[in-house]
Amino acid sequence: MNLTTELLKLAGSADLEVPLLSLDGSSEATVKLPKIFNAPRREDLVRRVYISLLTHTLQPKGSSRGSGHKHSVESWGAGYGMARISRIKGRGTQKYMSGGMIPFAVGGRPTHPPVPEKKIYKQVNKREKRLALISALSFTASRNHVVDRGHRLPENLATPLVAVEELESITKTSELERFLRSVGLAAELERCRQVKIRAGKGKMRGRRYKRRVGPLIVVGEDKGVGRAAENIPGVDLVEARNLSVLHLAPGGKPGRLVIFTQPALEALEARIK
Repeated sequence: MNLTTELLKLAGSADLEVPLLSLDGSSEATVKLPKIFNAPRREDLVRRVYISLLTHTLQPKGSSRGSGHKHSVESWGAGYGMARISRIKGRGTQKYMSGGMIPFAVGGRPTHPPVPEKKIYKQVNKREKRLALISALSFTASRNHVVDRGHRLPENLATPLVAVEELESITKTSELERFLRSVGLAAELERCRQVKIRAGKGKMRGRRYKRRVGPLIVVGEDKGVGRAAENIPGVDLVEARNLSVLHLAPGGKPGRLVIFTQPALEALEARIK
């Protein structure tokens, strides 16, 4: 018995149906969601897998091995009424008599510096990663979790949103934004345009502004809509074959507002069997 079969046994028997949205925002038909959207929701599992996958994007870092060891130093010894620490010998310079090669002095070597040999890559089991992906997809079908994450939705809008295949062929940003507004996401787009100035020293390190995370568009194949989504703040796009927990649960919190196309649902159902 595979993992998906076990999950479908735990899932509810009722099939979820959502409106099929056309490019003008109207819905003339409904589409049945795969049963994985009715799977048990495990926020703890999603967060654990998210943290593990996030470490795969980190780069090993460490201080220079010669940091703090670039001076000629000598301890004066006892009898001078001064601490017997190693002092820099550069007479006639500003560093003369200051501490050197010791971790507790100004200008000394670092204390327990980061080393590039440290293992920051966290392994995650394939079965566990797959289960977290299914659980994160199930969170997108819960309107309460989507609203709790901060997304602004009209009262009559069901989640997740499913659009027609023609959405994948949109090539203009104005056309994609017009579609998002027509389905009722005008308030969500305005929320994503808000910019917050970061508190702390991150302002000096290239991280001055913070933006909101907005809708995620999942397509079967990117036929041009990826370029159209680049200039809309907060909107991301990914193909169904590359979809992961990193996309569905930014920051480790599941419940992101997701817009699927019909081919994307078919690709997901074929991918998770």
